Parts: sequence; C-alpha cells; structure tokens
Amino acid sequence: MAKKIDNSNIESEKGIISYALEDLMGERFGRYAKYIIQERALPDARDGLKPVQRRILYAMNELNLTYDKPYKKSARVVGEVIGKYHPHGDTSIYDAMVRMSQWWKLGMPLIDMQGNNGSIDGDSAAAMRYTETRLAKISDLMLDDLNKNTVKFAPNFDDSEKEPTVLPSYFPNILVNGSTGIAAGYATNMPPHNLGEIIDATIKLIRTPNTRIDTILEIVKGPDFPTGGTVQGRNGIKDAFTTGKGKVIVNSKWHEEDNNIIIDEIPYEVVKQDLVKKIGDVIDANPGLGILEVRDETDRNGLRIAIDLSDKANLDTVRKFLFKSTPLSISYNYNNVAIVDLQPKQLGIIELIHAYIAHYKEVFTFRTQFDLNKAEKRLEIILGLIKAMSILEQVISVIRSSTNRSDAIENLISKFVFSQPQAAAIVDMRLYRLTSTDVVKLKNEKEELDINIANLRSILNSEEVMDNEIINRLREVKKQFPTPRRSIVEDSIENLDVEQKEVLVEHEYNLWISKDGYLKAIESKLISKNDPAVFGRKPNDMWIAAGEVSNLQHLILVTNKGTYYSIPLYKLPMSKWRDMGVHVNTIATMDPNEHIVSAFVVKDFVEALQQILITSKNGNIKRIPVKDLETKIFTRAFRIMKLDAADEIVSASLITSKTRTCGIITRNGYGVRYHIEDIPVQGTNSKGVKAANLKEDYIVAGLGLTSEDTIMYLTEKDGVKKFRNEDLPIYIRPKRGIRVLPERKRGTEYITFAFNFNANNENIIKAIDTQDMYQEINVNKYRHIELTSVTGDFDIKDVAFASLSEINMVKPNDMPPGALNADDDAEGYVSKEEIRARQEANKGKVSAKVVVSKNVKEESEKRIQSLTGGLSDLLGDISSVLGTPSKPKPKKEVKDEFQLDLSDLLEE
Repeated sequence: MAKKIDNSNIESEKGIISYALEDLMGERFGRYAKYIIQERALPDARDGLKPVQRRILYAMNELNLTYDKPYKKSARVVGEVIGKYHPHGDTSIYDAMVRMSQWWKLGMPLIDMQGNNGSIDGDSAAAMRYTETRLAKISDLMLDDLNKNTVKFAPNFDDSEKEPTVLPSYFPNILVNGSTGIAAGYATNMPPHNLGEIIDATIKLIRTPNTRIDTILEIVKGPDFPTGGTVQGRNGIKDAFTTGKGKVIVNSKWHEEDNNIIIDEIPYEVVKQDLVKKIGDVIDANPGLGILEVRDETDRNGLRIAIDLSDKANLDTVRKFLFKSTPLSISYNYNNVAIVDLQPKQLGIIELIHAYIAHYKEVFTFRTQFDLNKAEKRLEIILGLIKAMSILEQVISVIRSSTNRSDAIENLISKFVFSQPQAAAIVDMRLYRLTSTDVVKLKNEKEELDINIANLRSILNSEEVMDNEIINRLREVKKQFPTPRRSIVEDSIENLDVEQKEVLVEHEYNLWISKDGYLKAIESKLISKNDPAVFGRKPNDMWIAAGEVSNLQHLILVTNKGTYYSIPLYKLPMSKWRDMGVHVNTIATMDPNEHIVSAFVVKDFVEALQQILITSKNGNIKRIPVKDLETKIFTRAFRIMKLDAADEIVSASLITSKTRTCGIITRNGYGVRYHIEDIPVQGTNSKGVKAANLKEDYIVAGLGLTSEDTIMYLTEKDGVKKFRNEDLPIYIRPKRGIRVLPERKRGTEYITFAFNFNANNENIIKAIDTQDMYQEINVNKYRHIELTSVTGDFDIKDVAFASLSEINMVKPNDMPPGALNADDDAEGYVSKEEIRARQEANKGKVSAKVVVSKNVKEESEKRIQSLTGGLSDLLGDISSVLGTPSKPKPKKEVKDEFQLDLSDLLEE
C-alpha cells in the first residue's frame, strides 16, 4: 500500500507537491498508455485509420488536393498537418503519408504521390521537399459528405481548429487496406483483403445479419495481398475470421523455365533486395545445392527473380529447401485489434463488418437528415416564390410602399402570410425571374423536391429502404473500382520438409581427419597443383584417416571416450591448402580430452550391413552394426560403448564379409586371434565381452583380419615387426595368447602401435616424431619375419604417432559373418530397428486390469481393515474375496491372458 503524503504545508514549500513514486508512475503511465492506444497506434474499426492518417487525409481535403487537381509539394501538406492537427515530428507524418501511397503496402492506396515514394526493395522515399502529392480517387469515398454533418468534429490541440473524430468512409477501409501497429499492451496486424469480396460480404451481412462464418468464407476467400503470392491454410483463415487471431502461410509465386526457378511474386512485406541477399547466403552456405546463381531481373514489366540450377539439381526439392530457408515462404499472423467505442477489441471479420455497417448507417442517417432539412427549406422557398408569382402585382405594390428591406419582409409576412425565409427570398429575388419561363422552372423544381423529400423520408423511416440504398451505393463502389484477386488461396499447407541430402548435387572431394578432431576438405583438382610440404595441419597433431568422399555421405568418428559423432559431409566447408581445417566443434560439441580413434564413411545407413569392431584398452570387445549408428541429431556425441572410468577405446575396425578373424595385440607384446563369430554383436549401450586375459597389461589394438591381411607393429624403442596374421594361433576367447614381441635380455620393450593391411597393396605409414617432423614410410620395404624373431629398426625415430591414414568406406549390402551363441558375459543384442518396431506395435496398448464390483470392493475394504494377521492371512482373505481360481482347460486356447496385480486391487 502506498504511503500517504502530507501536502498541508504546500504554501511554505513554494508550490512543490509531493507524490509517492509508484502513484505518480502508475497515473502517468496509465494516461500515456490510454493516449497511444486511442490516439496513435491502433486503427478505428469504423474508418480503418489511425489519427495521423485521418489528419493527413483531412488536411489534404481542406487544401482541395483531390485526385483531379494538380499535385502539391509533400512538405506543404506535412506543414499543414503539423501546424493545425498533429503536433509531432515531421518524419512520422511524412512516413505515414508515404506508406498510404505505396501500392505494395496497401490494397487500395489512399494517396497519389509523384516522385520517389520508396520501393519494394526497401529503399526510402525521397525527402518531402522533392515529392509531390494529392489524394487518390478512392479517397473521395473516405472524405465525401464531411460538410453534411455526417461525423462529429472535435477541437484540435490548441482549440483553434476543428477536426473530424472519424471519416465517413463509404467503403470498408479497415479490411481492404489492413493495418499494423504496436501500442501499450496491444498490437494489431491486419492484412489487406479484396475490395470486391469485402463489399460482397458487407452486403450479405446487411441483408442477413446472422450470417454464419462459413458463408463469409465462401465470399471472402482470405487475405488479398498487394504483392500477390499464394496463401495456404484454410483453417488459419477460418480461425482469424472467427476470433481475430490466426496464422496463414504466404508463399511466393513461381514458375519453371529451362529447369530454372523464376519467382514472379513474393510474400507481403518481404523486402526484395533482402530476399535476394538471403537466397545468395543460402547458396554460399550450401554449395552442394546445385544452384549456379540468383539474379534480380525486375524491370518496369514486373518483379522477376531468376534462380539458375545445374543440370543435376532436383528442381522441386531445391525449391522446397529455398522456401523453407528463406523468406520466399513466410507465416503471417492475424491479430485483428481495433478501436471500438473508444476501447481496443479483438474482432473477427463478422464483428469488424458489423462495426463498419453500424458506422455507415449512422453516417448515412446524418447525411440523409441533412439533405432532407436542406430540401425542405428549399421547398418552403419555392412554394413562397410560386405564391408570390400568382399575386405578383400586390407583392410589388407592397414592396414599393415599404421603407427598407426589413420593412418589406415584415409587410409581406403580415399581408400575405409568407414565412420569414419566403419573404426574404421574395425581396431578394432578381427581376429577370419574373418571366414566365422561370415560373415553369419553379414548378418543376417543386416536383423534384417533393419526390426527393419523399425518398429521403422513406430512407429515414424504413430500415429496409436504407439498407437497399446502402447496398446500391456499395455496388457502385465495387463497379467503379474493380479489383481482381491477386493472392491465390489454397486449403492445405505445403509440406516443405526435405532432407538436405535430397537437394544436394553430388560433389566429390578429398577429406583428411586428424587425431585431435580437425576435418580438412580439399577439392580433388587442387591436390596436384599444390606443394605437399606446405600442407597445413595443427602442430603435434596427425591425420588418422584420409580419402575421397562425397557430400552425400555421412562421416562416423569414433573417439577414445566411448562416443561417436555422426556428421553429414555436406556440412563441411572447403578448406584452403595451408589451413589446419575446421574442428569438429564447429558442427558438434567435442570434449577437449577426446581424440579420434577411427573414421568411417557411410552412404546409406539402411544398406549399411557391415559392422565395427570396438576394442577397449582394459580388454573389452564387441561388434556393432553400422546401421545402428544413424542419428537425427548431429550436434552432439552419442555413446558407442559403455566404459569404466579408467578405460578407453583403443581401436575401431571395419568388419566386412571378408573378415575371418579378430586379432588382439597388447602393450607387453602378446597376441592372439579369435574367429570373428566368437565376438558378439551388441548395441551401443553395452560394454562388450572380455577380449583377453590381461595381467598388468593393456590392449594396443583389436584388428579385424581377412585371410590376406598382414600385421605390423611399432615399439617405443623404434622397433618394427611385420608378420602374417596366420602365424598368430586361434584360441577360444578369452586367452592371453603368445608372445609376438620376444623378451629382451636388457630392459623391456613395449608395443605402441599396431596395424593390419593387405600386403598385396601399396601401404604408406604416416608418422610424426617427438619434434613434430612429418614423415612417410612404405611398409613394403619391410619383409615378413617369424614371431620369434627380434624386431627390426624402424626408419623413423622417436615416433610420437603413426597411422595408415585410411578412411573405412562402408560398402552397401555387405553382410559380415554372424555371431555364435552369446556367452554368459555377453549381452543380448536387439537392433534399433526392432526396438522401434516394438514401440510402434505397443503404442496405445494398456495392461489388462481386474474389474471388481462395488459390493466386492466394500467387502474387501472392511475385511482388510479388520485383519490383524500377517501377510499370509492378508493374501488368504483377498483370495477368498475373489474366489478360488478354476483350473484352465487343457485343450482350450486362451487368447487374452492377464496377470492379477495386487497393487491394482488394493488401489481399487
């Protein structure tokens, strides 16, 4: 509660009045809010104008700047409005004037401006000193009959002038031109509609005030934007027409020319120049779309934006992608808020038209009454003149004998019973009107006045006659201003959802992937043109995989932390030769402690039947199908193997139909092989099975081996050994294996890196030393040796990291060998496809419950409350309530089985 302020000593404080801040702010803001709601931002439902627009039109009318008069400088009009009616900045007044002249903003512009009044490209209008203006022809309907007391006038800001509180508006401007504005706590956003359709709807509601909204929807198809376009969403239009709020989709109109997209019309209030720029940005960000260029070909013949496509581009999918990614398609939200009876209200189309009809009838009543009063006064004078002509000599005699004009009027009234206006008209009558011809004219005029007065009285006395008169006038407006519909209305909203891969044109390039997570994409044609010595990479980082890929493929990156990333390759930007490339963090969030273990490239997950062999440092191993790694989200990592806190993944190998065995190499120099069927297939959340018996040892690599593969390892003392994989014995998992690195008499030696490769192919090991020196070694220079032989010398000393630098390309429909029955330590595998199928099959199903009658429930409750025994007694009593279950018949098939749930019974 606000603190009461004592102002009793105001005189001693020199007129300073104290107020509580909350009271002062509340009262002042309330006044401000009321002002901007009623007098600035929101349109009046009767004439559809904000106060500044109304004052501009009225001032121009007062300056006689009608459509058939010469133009005048806009600055002249702005000065008139500021000086007499609107004491605000000239910019706000000029901007409002310019908007009322722009054909791409209003369905029926109210002002005709000569000069630069802006453009659909977002260009601002020329300064007011350069442009000239006058009222548009249709504005006559807004301002007509102002001199017939049709609307109320109010004093202006300094009480020196009068201004109308509303304009007569003989067409429904609020719906034809729409409005937009933001007030305190209120906002309005009303689109333009077709003049002819709105007039037809108004006529329908005049004749049948209780017309249903469905009937109005048949007349008014929806909004009719001056820029055209295609309006989609009949339900949104119906919501807007019913409640005043609704949402529609506005799409550009287009056509095809030589497999190119040509935009003919753009959505309402979309700036064409910004739209073209946005399309260009989308093209730059998605070079695989197959869009060659976008051109603005707009000229005096109309709007035209050309989007040239390559021969391989799919026109429809590219169009949908552009519509979804740019303002070629926008959503328009109705918010029909207008001032009705000095209050802001949200109105549907029927309420808006009813408000307009009430205004029209009120204006037309005042107009008719004004015309009737004028006609009756004129008839009175005509009757007096006709009477005077019949006694002309006496009238002349009386006038001659009178001393002055006033005396003559009094004498005529007293002697011939003329009324005051009649006597004044007779005295003021010119002599030429005493001719016989003029008498005939007077009688003809009397007949016309009699007919006119009868017609005017019938309008005032009969609502039906007034309605017919208004309808005829509205039809005349529709005939005078024919407006064909510009926007096409469609019932349904087009689905613009397309996978970006669908709109891409296949583009092949070379990709390098580094241990620290850098991805470097280089155009294939640039490789031969550049010096390999200056090929950029991060210091102390090394490429673990490289190869030729396509933008239509997916990249799977397996990390040491038991996670993987799925990255569509179209998201990768091209890099420069000397750059390090882009980090995974530009696409997904990668932990700083993670590093990439292996990389796989997939074209289609549905056909990806091959598997990945995952091996952890502490001795766990499993196979996982590649198709289970498909994701819809590309911005984060997903689990590929459950790991203990001290464990990590050391290798990930591709398992194909040619894979026969799995090789395990440990740090202490042991090796073993298993049949690949001995390694179970498991899901992404499993931890795998035991790969080897490790005693103070850990695994360096788990290798998927074909019959032609060779194994090679490097040691931390720069040793190297290359041997055939069949030299490793095959055991039943898990075993420690045999020594592949003979023990040294002096000191110990440990294996650091292990690889497998086809010895018939050329294989290059790429390595960096501790000084970050990059070198390459052809492994064919090393011969195969026996397992018992000592290691040879590796040509690169102090190796910090080494890799065969190959991307694992997943081939479609290549089925690896299946798994044997899972051991006790293996977890059962259920594919993601089966899980989704089960979820879909169980959707909407509920478990069966026992139905117990009310009497049985009450009896159960009483007996349970009276029980004092143990659990066995409780269960026995419940069984007695339900009765003894009968034994199932052995031959009868039970289709709907259910299990009695104790908790369900107690809950009941």
